[in-house]
Amino acid sequence: MVVLTSFTNEIKIILTTHIAFYRRHPWLMALFILGFSLGSALLTAISGLNQEAKTRYQHSSALINNPVTHLIKPLTGKQTIDGNLWINLRQQGFINAQPVLRGRLKTNDDKTLAIQGVDTLLWLNNPQYKQPNENDNKTPSHFSLSTLLVDSQFAGRLQTKTGSQAQFVLKNGQVQPDIRLMDNVGLWAITDIAHADYLLEAKGQLSFIELSHVTELQVVQIKQLIAGKAQLIDAEQQSFDVLSQAFFFNLTALAMLGYIVAVFLSFNAIKLTLTARQKLIKQMQLLGCTKLSIQLSLSIELIIVSLCTALIGTLGGYFIANGLVLDVNRTLVGLYQLDKALVIHWQWTNVLLGFALNISALAVILLTQAKQVASKVQLIFYALLASTSVGLIWLLNYATNEYQALLLCFTLLVLFILLVPKALSGLVALPFTLSNPLAQWLHADTRFHIKDLHIAIIAILVALGSAIGMQIMVKSFSTTLNAHLEKQLSADIYLRSDKIDHNLRQTLSHLPEVAQLSIYMKSEGKVNNVPAKLSSFGENFEHYLQISLTSGSPISDKNFMDKGCLANEQSKIKFGSSIGDVAVFEQNSMHFNCRITGFFYDYGNPSMSLLTLEKRQRAAALNTEFVGYSIRLNSSSTVAAFSERLVNEFKQDSTLILPNKRFKQIANALFDDTFVVTKALNGFILAIALLSLCTSLLSLSVNQLKQLTILRNLGVTQQQLLTMKLLQTGGIVLFTALFAIPLGFALGFALLKFVMPIAFGWTIHFSLDLTSLFIMCLTLVGVSVLCAYLPIRKLTNLEAKES
Repeated sequence: MVVLTSFTNEIKIILTTHIAFYRRHPWLMALFILGFSLGSALLTAISGLNQEAKTRYQHSSALINNPVTHLIKPLTGKQTIDGNLWINLRQQGFINAQPVLRGRLKTNDDKTLAIQGVDTLLWLNNPQYKQPNENDNKTPSHFSLSTLLVDSQFAGRLQTKTGSQAQFVLKNGQVQPDIRLMDNVGLWAITDIAHADYLLEAKGQLSFIELSHVTELQVVQIKQLIAGKAQLIDAEQQSFDVLSQAFFFNLTALAMLGYIVAVFLSFNAIKLTLTARQKLIKQMQLLGCTKLSIQLSLSIELIIVSLCTALIGTLGGYFIANGLVLDVNRTLVGLYQLDKALVIHWQWTNVLLGFALNISALAVILLTQAKQVASKVQLIFYALLASTSVGLIWLLNYATNEYQALLLCFTLLVLFILLVPKALSGLVALPFTLSNPLAQWLHADTRFHIKDLHIAIIAILVALGSAIGMQIMVKSFSTTLNAHLEKQLSADIYLRSDKIDHNLRQTLSHLPEVAQLSIYMKSEGKVNNVPAKLSSFGENFEHYLQISLTSGSPISDKNFMDKGCLANEQSKIKFGSSIGDVAVFEQNSMHFNCRITGFFYDYGNPSMSLLTLEKRQRAAALNTEFVGYSIRLNSSSTVAAFSERLVNEFKQDSTLILPNKRFKQIANALFDDTFVVTKALNGFILAIALLSLCTSLLSLSVNQLKQLTILRNLGVTQQQLLTMKLLQTGGIVLFTALFAIPLGFALGFALLKFVMPIAFGWTIHFSLDLTSLFIMCLTLVGVSVLCAYLPIRKLTNLEAKES
């Protein structure tokens, strides 16, 4: 017992000494915490977004307290389900079924408000809405069937330019609802389901039914009750989850890269900390502290720091995720069929994730600092170089899935991380013959301190190389997409419509101004349990000439003969289809078979897509959505004149007439949203790398301050000192940038030729933006020049004070 008490007291004394050390060196502690916090912030932000996307249906739309386990949704291709279905379920004893009706209302100012109808009893019993105070509009605080709860963030949509309350566009003399503004209502305004039915004229239809605590036996019974009327879906097995896997995989990989760069920042701080505390640890040993107690106290210290940085990082990740959630929502809704907006919640699991990562990173860092490892550094280097080279060659030839494609990028990073510091050390070690004394000092000083800069060099190499690689991918995708849209969106006018008007179609087709009129019909379904879409543009192959086949051949009548159809490139690359295969398109209980005769480019679509002739799609009796008409004009006609004729003569809504230019802008904006988050993460990574470069150069300059003072006293002018420092730091950063450029090119190649096809199913042509590349490299050199200037400035200030 006495021994244990003595051991405990010894650890307390050592920990107190360590705390006193950090008090004397606060910038080291700040740097240490900042690195791990920034890294875990990026990773937990993406983890939080991913987790919320997967579990979005656990939070009920109907305001029930139990988590949602299953959903009854309309049949594929339908928008609503019959409300009698819910009544039937209740009659059969399924009291845990809650109906939800959703829709949108428009104001006179053409602003939209999403509304959601729920069970009034659940609404009244929810404590969140039991607030007796009046709102800003002074509407009654009591509830009624005509009350519409609206989140305060949408107050602007409910006010006219003059400041009065906007009126909704309602039909058949419907009464305007009572508006009540409240906090934390969410994206959907809430009202009683009967009132929502009244406002939306739903006539007893429902959007979906939420189920909680459903047993396997009940699942079977429910499927029998709703057969042919609706479909039962497990809340954790949505089509969205299948389609969005590659998107979140890409973001997670990028966030992990940010974590690696941030760890290098902490690595630098830990290295400086251990170096500064060597004398302190030796003094402890001389005073009688055992090696075990010192090691244990260090472990306790690092665990506490890891936990603190995990908490700080998770908090930062929470704010980052909330900052990115709107951009992520737009992407997921527009491209990945997300039908419920993400709402970010605090997750303690992310704290555990950050803690586990930080502990693992610390273990690796401390392992690299061990004497046993340091003595075998050459052996470890050549072993890693050999294994990385072999792995790279194998992956270049045999990478077939997302993880192998990501591993290819990682091996490229490791290869450059191994070679660049060695190359720089070898360069400065070359025996130069220099006659200038200052040049000789500069050469010797660079050789002496080059190892201290290895961490910063690696951090900036990884960050800049990754930024260049991502910039190449984004630029290549943008260029390829623009060329793709330029051909595919070849019509002059797109006329939106939710139903086909045969008389209008025939009339427009025979107008002398119209060269060709095509339609767009689509049916949602599945092929081999993968979300798929069946579409048609017209009655013959001439309506499909804007489609580009991957073979380079033009589309002809042969592509649709003998039940032929075209499949998108994703079907071949990602889902394993081949020419000649019979694709079985399933929609509810209906099946449509077609023989794949070719593959076409279909950028931005994460699911399978099939193109068939209009008459075959109609004959299949599928639930089909009519999207609208595409009109190609003769050269003698203008878009403005024909658009005016569509409004005046054919009584079409002007808001549904989209000229080619406007339609392309909408398409480009949708695809640009997919890279907003990528660009944001890339910016975070580059900022962390710049911070790592600053701290490494500044800490090195602080160590050199005594040497610079001696040189200054020997007669070296401030201008000469500044020139030497600029040459030293600028040369090192420029050397690193020269290696980062080929690394970026290699990563860009890997992303375009492996990651994009394997994860998304798209083949993209290599394109480069030299201006952005030049700006990034120039920024790095500028930061290094600033870091070199600061210590010289500090030295000048010291001289001024002394004089």
